[in-house]
Amino acid sequence: MIKLAENKSELKFLPADPFAATVTALAETYGFENTDFVRFYIQDNSAALSVIDGNVTVCACEGADFEEISAFLGAAGYNSVKAEKTVIEKLKLNISDSSYIVRFIPAFHPEPTGFVNEYDLREIYNLLDLAGFPTGEFGAFKADICARINHGAAKFGGIVENGKLLATCIRLFEGDKSILLGAVVTNPEARGRGLASALVPYMADGEKPSFLFCRNDGLLKFYEKCGFEEYGKWAISVKEE
Repeated sequence: MIKLAENKSELKFLPADPFAATVTALAETYGFENTDFVRFYIQDNSAALSVIDGNVTVCACEGADFEEISAFLGAAGYNSVKAEKTVIEKLKLNISDSSYIVRFIPAFHPEPTGFVNEYDLREIYNLLDLAGFPTGEFGAFKADICARINHGAAKFGGIVENGKLLATCIRLFEGDKSILLGAVVTNPEARGRGLASALVPYMADGEKPSFLFCRNDGLLKFYEKCGFEEYGKWAISVKEE
């Protein structure tokens, strides 16, 4: 039975995977009281859903009742649903986009030259926007990423040279047991210098398993060269108007 989660301890059953990282990082950031903006649901000890501004992340474990989750989504409504690709398929949702999930193979990587762990958010936003990331309005981007960073649920990493931001990688969701990386961008002026291939493994290195969603299939080989291995596929279903 799906029910509204009331505290973070109810999410302890979630595994160390990228979707659980998202759900638990959001729970750490926003808590369980602001139900007009963000809500968390659990289905026994088999699935959890985060719903933030109509966008749903589903973390489904073995034994999840997909028929019930599908009915719940239909009744509650949503703007988008992101999950492992097989989960989206079991929920019988249209797939709007999909690509590989990669997992970091633990290994030591030195701190890149010019590494910084904080920088002007407007410059970060501008670089991500230039690369085509779905950043939305700057105010919303700033509020969301600052909230996660302030609660220890996200961490920025970048490479700066002569005062200019050349590359970024963010631990977008640092969850209880795992981390989801993203926002990997190299300034067009600095491409071909191996900045991202030095920065991403450094940001992935740590005690928790780190994952990353490839933006497209063509990036799989790049991340394999950075020390990652194929883990599965993510998918997103955007509700049709």
